[in-house]
Amino acid sequence: MTDRKKTALISVWNKKGLEKFASGLSMLGWRIYASGGTADALRKSGIEVTPTEEITGIDSLLGGRVKTLHPELHASILAAGNDRLLREKEGKPLFDLVAVDFYPFSMTTGMEPVDPELVEFIDIGGPTMIRAAAKNWRHVIAAAGADVFQEVLEAVSNGRDDEDFRRVMAVRTFDITSRYDLEIAVSLERGIVPALRYGENPHQYASVHFTWPLEGFGRAEILGGKALSYNNYLDATAAWDLASEMPGNTHSAVLMKHGNPCGAGTGQTPLEAFIHAFRADTISPYGGILAVNSNVDMELVAKLKGIFLEIVLAPSFDDDALERLQKRKKLRILRMPEGRDQGRQIRSIWGGMLIQEADSVSGLENVNVVSERMPSEEELQAMNILWIICRSVKSNAIVIGDSVGTLGVGAGQMSRIESLDLAIRRAEREGHSLDGAVLASDGLFPFRDAIDRAGEAGISAIVQPGGSIRDQEVIDSVNEHGMTMVFTGTRHFKH
Repeated sequence: MTDRKKTALISVWNKKGLEKFASGLSMLGWRIYASGGTADALRKSGIEVTPTEEITGIDSLLGGRVKTLHPELHASILAAGNDRLLREKEGKPLFDLVAVDFYPFSMTTGMEPVDPELVEFIDIGGPTMIRAAAKNWRHVIAAAGADVFQEVLEAVSNGRDDEDFRRVMAVRTFDITSRYDLEIAVSLERGIVPALRYGENPHQYASVHFTWPLEGFGRAEILGGKALSYNNYLDATAAWDLASEMPGNTHSAVLMKHGNPCGAGTGQTPLEAFIHAFRADTISPYGGILAVNSNVDMELVAKLKGIFLEIVLAPSFDDDALERLQKRKKLRILRMPEGRDQGRQIRSIWGGMLIQEADSVSGLENVNVVSERMPSEEELQAMNILWIICRSVKSNAIVIGDSVGTLGVGAGQMSRIESLDLAIRRAEREGHSLDGAVLASDGLFPFRDAIDRAGEAGISAIVQPGGSIRDQEVIDSVNEHGMTMVFTGTRHFKH
């Protein structure tokens, strides 16, 4: 078997840099295949090129819409292992590089989703070919986008087109094609998904995109009020996340504001759960969100009179309760589907994104008592509930409460003792005695000062991750105050 000549397939919309790229490959002895306008442009530049119709047998179909969607062409891209050896033996084409630049869908900005011209900017053949090349990255270099052509040419010229390089190009390709498809989806769904007035602030444009199959807020029914805003979705997500994590054997209520729970409570009825949540902070919930993990009845709705809320979320509503809520014209009412979000969490950063699994918590699974005094059953019950709530509070997080919910919440401070002071002040503002109260901390205590402060306030039990180099100093302080403390071994930072 003779040495096979390296072969590239090129199909680009943007011809900038095409001549330099193709001529560079040609000078290295590569054979170049190209389709349609790309082949014409290369010929005009004096570069030897073989049209793809020599493989496909067609110039184009449907007025140029179909040129590269052909099994033989894709077999030349996808062949691997014995299939690749067999095609080489039979003298059939094999591609070592596929270079594609898509139709510029970004040029459709301002077009209506139903504009017939919009779909003409949706590239089909290009993404199909480059994804095939990326799938077969052990044999094929996938060069997606004209901006990478020079880098690929240099790698090929210098012999750096090894397996690691091809894998990086594959990763790059799947990232680019996924964002290209998302851009199209977001454009086409305008008028189908709820419109947002703006983002966090009026000068910021924003939109919402629901993934398929629809779940969560994509399936939620808006039973009253106007469409949700950007901030509404953020707060509603935080509220429902906590409400759905609360103990399943009781009714639970969560009052959320700016991504932090003002209060959370449980009870034998929805009303009782709300009362136990509202008692922690009767001021901050104004303009906030109420999430209830069970049916909303008239007893609860009557209690909400005079309390301005942006949203009420629940899995179901009694007819009379819903009718009463719907009289509030500005109140969004959401009937939530079953289930909870267990998917990966994604946040954008400059030039990329952060991906992590959800921080699921089902209460205290492992109880490691590190104090001299053992916690009572009521203290353990309070620790369990407050540990769940603590996960939903921004770090540094301190939650003070009892066996039915919160008494004070301290969130988002730069030091843990400042969060503790905030939680204590809020509880005292509402007239609560903290004698016998329980404290949950999302992270370890680095010093005993916070323990001393908690002891002075009357707190009797603490649940925290542990793991400080001063753990023994913290434990000694707990014992001096006659408190009890449990280490979880797991922290729940939320940024």
